[in-house]
Amino acid sequence: MKRCLTLVALLAAASSSFALTFAGATENLLYFEYARLGADYCEGQGYPARQILKTWQNKHEPLYRQTIQTIRTEGASRGLKTASEQDALLFEVMRPTIKTAQANLARSGIPCAKFGQLIDGFSSDFKR
Repeated sequence: MKRCLTLVALLAAASSSFALTFAGATENLLYFEYARLGADYCEGQGYPARQILKTWQNKHEPLYRQTIQTIRTEGASRGLKTASEQDALLFEVMRPTIKTAQANLARSGIPCAKFGQLIDGFSSDFKR
């Protein structure tokens, strides 16, 4: 675990030769997680957001896969040889992402009536 946390810190600071960097991939995960949690929030507020989210996720599925693969590949290039070690890195990256998205939603919520516009706006913020 300690090795993974150290590796996460090193990887976030390191530059990458990939089109999508490790830092960009972790930022993309935040947008994907915020959209997912936002849909849950809006559903809880009585606004049907799951179909909007599903359509958005389908549109951005290739980038999501690239994001996940970038994190795993970077881990492999830094010495994480097994898939389980690479998955552990992915989960270590996702943990603070989830907490950040949850804290933001708890603090300010989101305008559910504009949920589709909000997550469409993430598209311009994605790193590629």
